[in-house]
Amino acid sequence: MKHKSTHRILLTLLILAAGLVMIPFIDMPATAIGWELFAGVYTPVLDVNATTVAPGSLFFFTGSNYPPNSPATIYLDGRPAGMVTTDGSGAASFFVNTLGAASGSYNVTLEANINASATRSIDLVAGGQTVAPPPGATGPTAFINDVIFLPVIRSD
Repeated sequence: MKHKSTHRILLTLLILAAGLVMIPFIDMPATAIGWELFAGVYTPVLDVNATTVAPGSLFFFTGSNYPPNSPATIYLDGRPAGMVTTDGSGAASFFVNTLGAASGSYNVTLEANINASATRSIDLVAGGQTVAPPPGATGPTAFINDVIFLPVIRSD
């Protein structure tokens, strides 16, 4: 019996002490803490230098607001086509080469994780203008038509 009473008194004192510790924070404004703070939610943006061009064009994509220093997958119509790593500010850039691709619409997605994904649509039209990327643009290249460049080996 004495043991139970001691536990109850200690618990009561602990609760009282916790309340006293909060006194300095009485005048602070209360703000709601949303789940987004803990979920790591990002609102990425994916931009492209042109949207409607002729097949054979080289698109330049820039992504922002992605998780910093994270690997990101480039998807073309839902198919993985390449990888890029975001920089310290959550930005990434890459090219999409349409050499040999058929006319039509293609969806380009950059996804860093389940919470950070953005998609842009590009259209290839026969007889359209061929577009080149801006000068100084850098990044990996994804190909719409699964082109693989192999090295040329010559024997003497």
